[in-house]
Order: sequence, then structure tokens, then C-alpha cells
Amino acid sequence: MPRIAIVDDSRLVRAFAAGALRAGGHETVEVEPTSLFEVLKVLRETPVDLLLADFLMPECSGESLVRACREDAALRELPILVVSAHRDDISLQRMQQMGISGFLLKPVDAPTLVAKVAEALED
Repeated sequence: MPRIAIVDDSRLVRAFAAGALRAGGHETVEVEPTSLFEVLKVLRETPVDLLLADFLMPECSGESLVRACREDAALRELPILVVSAHRDDISLQRMQQMGISGFLLKPVDAPTLVAKVAEALED
């Protein structure tokens, strides 16, 4: 069963995503982004198959998290889906160049979330 890390500053969003993904047959690890260091620590210590990360977070931006994962030997190949309530084409383009697996615009419904995760895991 694939394990998905969910990094979002909203506890409600983490809970929604976790519920949808568990219903879709995935294990989940909810990570509160208190700092980039703490998120990376959890990702290194808890093996996951995919990272679902919010783009705009006060303590740890999605872009800095993607960059840090791509620079970390243990996390370099981790598939990453980025979610955001706002579409910032320049930042999205930079993250695509860093190798994100996809982008989801909030609000995301459960079937779309589960389908995008499945698609990213297949790639």
C-alpha cells in the first residue's frame, strides 16, 4: 500500500486529503510544516512513496520544499504533487523544471486527488 506524506499548514486540508487517500487505498503521514528542517526530517525518517505539498505555507514554502527534496540524495527521486489555491505560473514553471509530478488547484475534490496521486505513482 503506497504511503503518502501530506504537508499543508491547514489541519483541515491535511485531514481531508488523508481521508480521501485512505479511502483510495493509501497510507498517509500528515506533516505540520513547522519548518523546512522539520519537514525534511520527517520525510527522511518515514519512508513515503509520494509527497503532497501545499505551495503557500508560512513556515515552509512549497517551492523551497521541492528544491530541498531535489537537493537531498535520499529524497531526490520522490514524486511530488503541489497543491495551491493560487496559480503562480512562474513558480509553477520553476517547480516543473525541478521535476514535480503535477499540480492541483484548490479546492480539490477527493476523486481528482486520488486519481492524480495514482497517476504520479505510476510515472
